[in-house]
Amino acid sequence: MHKVIVVEDDRIIRRGISQAIPWGEHGFVVAGEAGDGEVALELIEKEQPQVVVTDINMPFMSGLEMAKQIKERSPKTRIIFLTGYEDFKYAQEAVKLKAFDYLLKPVDSEYLLNKAKEAAADWENESVKEKRIIESLPLLQQKFFQKLIREGDYRVDVENELLGLDVQMEGPFFAVILVKNTIELDPEGHFFKEKITSFITAYFDEINFTVMNADVGEHAILLSFENDQNSRKGELAKALFTYLSNEIDDAITITHGRAYPNLFEVGKSFLEARVAMDMRHIMGTGRVISLDETVSKCDKTENLVHDLEMKLENDIKSGLPEKVKETLIDLSTAIVDRKMVALSDLKVLAFKFSTMLFFEIEKWKKEDSTNSFNSSDVYKSIMELTTLTEMTNILHSLLEQWSTAMFKKKGNNYYSHVDQAIKYMQGNFHDSTLTLQRVAEIIHVSTPYLSNLFKMEKGFNFGDYLLELRMKKAMELLGEGNIKTYEVCEQVGYSNPQYFGICFKKYTGFTPAEFKKKFK
Repeated sequence: MHKVIVVEDDRIIRRGISQAIPWGEHGFVVAGEAGDGEVALELIEKEQPQVVVTDINMPFMSGLEMAKQIKERSPKTRIIFLTGYEDFKYAQEAVKLKAFDYLLKPVDSEYLLNKAKEAAADWENESVKEKRIIESLPLLQQKFFQKLIREGDYRVDVENELLGLDVQMEGPFFAVILVKNTIELDPEGHFFKEKITSFITAYFDEINFTVMNADVGEHAILLSFENDQNSRKGELAKALFTYLSNEIDDAITITHGRAYPNLFEVGKSFLEARVAMDMRHIMGTGRVISLDETVSKCDKTENLVHDLEMKLENDIKSGLPEKVKETLIDLSTAIVDRKMVALSDLKVLAFKFSTMLFFEIEKWKKEDSTNSFNSSDVYKSIMELTTLTEMTNILHSLLEQWSTAMFKKKGNNYYSHVDQAIKYMQGNFHDSTLTLQRVAEIIHVSTPYLSNLFKMEKGFNFGDYLLELRMKKAMELLGEGNIKTYEVCEQVGYSNPQYFGICFKKYTGFTPAEFKKKFK
């Protein structure tokens, strides 16, 4: 049965609507009556009716004012306004409030009943749509994480994907915690998700977070911090493990990746947590596993292995594949001599360096799958490796791809993606619609990838470089002659003269007028 509440200050009309109309025969129950808006609001908040039939002009609180508050207290409720000819001026306001209908008195009982049935049907349709969205959300979330594993974090536009799942993170630092359970009675994870959410809300209310379905029996907690709180993340993981272990008589395993300063890198943190989770059969279930803790055991065991690991990382970042090959041989020799590095540590090292090498290959090689690994193949190989030789073979294969791609492109006077972007920006900075996304589309790369590449290759970001291009041209134009500020504004890509003035003063220390007068 659908609930209807009647609000009318005229007692006779109110009784007539409530009792003369055969509501029950048409699937309705009159859940309450009220003579003014204040009394009605308490009823509506309590009953959450599908339909409210209300007069507009009432004492104490008008129907319009009541409708505004209904939108906050019972947002799905449909409102049908009743009014006399003299109050027709309120019709426009009723439309603004998105009332379902607006009927003039005296209203025919059958006509009002039909309108109420239409309103209830509209409520039903919206509820069905919402239910479908809620039911499909876990599957959509799982598909997002599967895509991350398959394509890698730098191939997926993480920010847009999360927005599509109605997930917004504040940042500026981001990390992921994975929680694995073996409860079979809760396949969609609603019960488990509620447990995680209530605990974090109660004991870590200062942390911004979202709980998502990562896989069957597995949840990903996306965290955002105001600063790099790796210790706080570890504290949360351990506290959550203790809580869930006490609440649920089942094996719980929790892993977490590192914190990163960009939202698109949250995928990297997830992959790190994913690797740690997939090593639970080696490292043991029913515990918290941190990628950093796993690596740190290797550091404490042997300083030489740690030093060579750091050297290998620096050689890759420096773009020196031949040096990387030498260091990789030295690292392998050190591991063999000491015989003190666990298999889990090898997998961590393999994942870390294969990720870095994939990034370097992408810088030099476009869509060409000839004789190459894709990320999912390498990821699978790492998870299945059992010897040091297998690890070095994987990394050597990626090194060969990197070397081949690099020297091939250099031999063809190759411009890097950033060089291509800069060349395009230099010729189009005057276009006010120029954005990072547009430039990325022009040179056929993803927006997060280009943004990250700018910082790595040039040491500055896209926005800073575009601002510098525009400001230098503006200074040149203002110093040449009697040109109007708004003309300079248009010629350097700004559509708003006031905003241009703010940017110019921030860059030069002068307003456009002061600069023109001083340096003309």
